Amino acid sequence: MAGRTPDSVSGETVIRLGRHGLVSDMSVIGFLVGMVLARHAPCSADRIARELSAWLDGPVRVAELRPALAEGLGRGWLRQEARLYALEDAGLTAIRGFYAGLVRMLDGGKRLLDVGIFMSLVRDFEGKGQ
Repeated sequence: MAGRTPDSVSGETVIRLGRHGLVSDMSVIGFLVGMVLARHAPCSADRIARELSAWLDGPVRVAELRPALAEGLGRGWLRQEARLYALEDAGLTAIRGFYAGLVRMLDGGKRLLDVGIFMSLVRDFEGKGQ
């Protein structure tokens, strides 16, 4: 559960992150699965694995995705119909929080990195890998 408490070492305020806190407590692979589904849903586990293999420049097996898919279904982030997965609204919200945190982390907390510019850099990077 998110809550503000003083840090015993520094005395600064620490924001605890949890199930319903500021940022979704999801795995990196769960985030990547969500990003694939945000771009290409609905799609099969095979399609998700192929897309992630291209992004990560190495093989990703469907078996490696099963825990993230099961967690997403269990948390109500994903839905499955006829062996196809899609994002629920709660999943999109969870991914947004994770994504915003990732952009801020890469920006070093300066808030200089605009999401649009970041996506342009990602597209440029993805294009060079092909």
